[in-house]
Amino acid sequence: MKDLYIEGATRIAKLMLNRAEELKASGGCALIFPHKSVDGDCVGSSSALASLLRTLGAKAWVCMPEELPNNMSFLGIDDLLFYPPKDFIKGDMLVNGNRYELAFSVDCSEAHRMGDTGEIFDVYEDQMDVDHHEVMHLAGPLRWIEPQASSACEMVFYVASKLSELKNVPLDQIVDIRCAKCLMAGVVTDTGRFTYSNTRPETLETAGILMELGGDITEVCYNLFDLKTPSEFAISSAACSNAYFCCDGRLAIAEVTSEMFERYKAGRDEIADVVSRLRDVGGVEFACVLRETGEGSIRGNLRSKTDFDCSLFAERYGGGGHKRAAGFTVVGRDINELAQEIVREASKLL
Repeated sequence: MKDLYIEGATRIAKLMLNRAEELKASGGCALIFPHKSVDGDCVGSSSALASLLRTLGAKAWVCMPEELPNNMSFLGIDDLLFYPPKDFIKGDMLVNGNRYELAFSVDCSEAHRMGDTGEIFDVYEDQMDVDHHEVMHLAGPLRWIEPQASSACEMVFYVASKLSELKNVPLDQIVDIRCAKCLMAGVVTDTGRFTYSNTRPETLETAGILMELGGDITEVCYNLFDLKTPSEFAISSAACSNAYFCCDGRLAIAEVTSEMFERYKAGRDEIADVVSRLRDVGGVEFACVLRETGEGSIRGNLRSKTDFDCSLFAERYGGGGHKRAAGFTVVGRDINELAQEIVREASKLL
């Protein structure tokens, strides 16, 4: 582990040990909060943290902002997931009979990125956080924010390694096979199967250890990247076919409407590969996919492979992320008008 990560990983590991003892004494539980529009990193890191807290003897669940995508069902984490009722805060705040007493976020630090579950996260000011997005204004003793890390899952792996040292037990007693698989899911997602510029030597070392712990990289990559349902294949192909290119081929954009989802009988998350496919077209520097997600909202996914900053661009629409990959959600916009606006604004930066 690089010196860069030691302080943060050690601090969070010690906090987890202390909080686990407090939860065991009180009979309460922890909720771990991923961001909305879930992906392999937020699901993997939140599930791994829930698993680690359970290994320490505490009760913990992942507070899901939406249904788990089908391509992540292979992780076998249903028993770790909690879908809160709409009146959770107005009620007794019990999670499977256990009172909610600790808020822990991963892969995001701000409640507004969590969807409806953000309100539950904000019930307690005493919030823990592990995040690799650059939100330094939220730094504090309960938060570990490390933008240089490839993924939240890589950071959680370092926390698990420190827990192993602090408890003086082998790492495989802290990270079981399922936990290793979850952590591998996040690492491969946010590094694009180790092809993105955020892949560092320590990232590959982490992946190697996770493989030894049972994180089958072949299984993980196949399910997250390669496996397609017929409807997913059809709508992804249609979205790519309908994409158009601007700025002398430097910008690629696709619009996926509700009508298209209905026509192909596809789920709203079944076009995850489209934005990367558009970015990979020769000459494209910036790719954007807009999809109607229902109830008047539109989700935008952004990717780049040059100096175009997706995170800064996403901030214009209330979103965020990383320089090479970001996203946003807007409400009450027409998808075609939004696409034209994005073309105009992005053209000024390309």
